[in-house]
Formats: sequence, C-alpha cells, structure tokens
Amino acid sequence: MSNRTALDGLAAEDREQVLRHTLVSTHTILHVQEGAFVSLLDPPPGWKAHAEACQNVGTWPVLAGAEGSTDTILSSPIILYDYPQVAPESPGDLFDATEIDEVLTLRILTLTEDEKREMAADERTRRLLERTEALGRNQLLGLHGAVRGLRPLKQEEAMDPGEDWRNERPVPDYTRADGVKFRPGDRVRLRPRQGADAFDLLLAGKAAVIEVIEQDFEGGFHFAVTVDDDPGRDLGAQGRPGHRFFFRPDEVEPLAPDGESRP
Repeated sequence: MSNRTALDGLAAEDREQVLRHTLVSTHTILHVQEGAFVSLLDPPPGWKAHAEACQNVGTWPVLAGAEGSTDTILSSPIILYDYPQVAPESPGDLFDATEIDEVLTLRILTLTEDEKREMAADERTRRLLERTEALGRNQLLGLHGAVRGLRPLKQEEAMDPGEDWRNERPVPDYTRADGVKFRPGDRVRLRPRQGADAFDLLLAGKAAVIEVIEQDFEGGFHFAVTVDDDPGRDLGAQGRPGHRFFFRPDEVEPLAPDGESRP
C-alpha cells in the first residue's frame, strides 16, 4: 500500500500538517467472499510452513469478527491476538481503534495544563479529557489487565522452576539503612515516593509480597513484588511481565503476618 497524496499547498517541512495526510496508525481490513483466511498465530497444521514464511512489515494481521470466522482480517500497526475485542474494562473510546487504554490513559494524565487547554478546545477531545480525569482508582487499576483464561505452556515455553525469570542472579536478602532486613517471601506495604511513575502511585498502600530482590548494574537494589489483590498475581509469581512491579527498598514498609506494619 502506498500513500501518494499530493501535498499541494502544504509546507512539506510542517510536520503537523503532513501527518494529517499520512497513513500513520492505519488499520487495514481485508474481507474475502467464497474463501477463507488462515491465522498466522495459530495456523492449521497443513498451513504452518506457509504462515511462518510470511513477512509482516509495519503491520500485524489477525483474524477478526465473530470467534471462529475466517472471512475477515484486521491488519494493525500493533500486535494483537486473533479476534480482538474492546475489553469490558475500557471506560470509553480513546480514538485509537484498538483501545490501548492503560498507556493512553496514563499519558493523558501526564499532560501539562497548556496541553489540557489545547485538548479542551475540541468538543470530542474535551469529553475524553474529562472522562479520563474522572476515573477512579479501581478503574485505573482495572486497565492494567485481566486474566480471562490461561492455556497450558508448550514444552519449549516452560520455565525451569529453579530458573530466575530474568536469567539474572537474585539477591538472597537486603538490609536497609535503618536496619530492617528484607527477604523474598516477605510481606510489605507499598509506599511509592513522590514523583514516582503514575501507575506506581496507584499502588500506594497496597499489600504485596517480595518475589525477588535484584541489583542493577549501577549497584541499586529493587524489590520485584506481586500485589495481593492483583487478579493476575499467579502470573507475576511465575515471572510473567505485567504482574510484577518494581520498588526501591525505601518505597516499602514491612508487614507482620496479620497485615499490620512492623515497627
């Protein structure tokens, strides 16, 4: 596909004007009659070699429509699964066609006051801004992901139970400057510092478990934790991304077995 739109009357060096005539983030929909598309993610055995030979440059084609149908392909600039749907946790349209809600919502929440005023100039984007700023804590946490069903791992995907998920050597324990000692398995309450990542701030006050203590290349220590009320906590315990969160030693407080803070 080529975009040959002429830029007559447009200053070619004006990026904002040029972007209005580009195919950036375009989603292509292909439909076939009296035929069928084959999933590139999970092709039938007889088509596996053909699917693996396909090269997708800048786009990601998946089956779309009702589950099991094979007459429509959605080709997206982001990676999706077959039969993508808008998640029920989505609070509304973000005008990105595939609803990357968490990323876009957090980005909107970091807008400057000048950017918000510019956004409010248009009725549609003003409503989007108002809706995003009105989201509650639990709604924002819900955007991080939900477990709707797990498939068994293939043999080649299985992780050695004794293998650290990042293939790095974990630190057995850590003693903070105030003398408090932390070990994997300890329960803590999260107290992210001011100016921390927006999502870390949403976890403030949550109870969590230290899964691994790690040291970075600059000598800093970090606790990889799973959060008690995360529905995907079991995935975090397996080292899967999206359900492990990293906090510095000064951003947690130890908890006693009954959930109360230890002195």
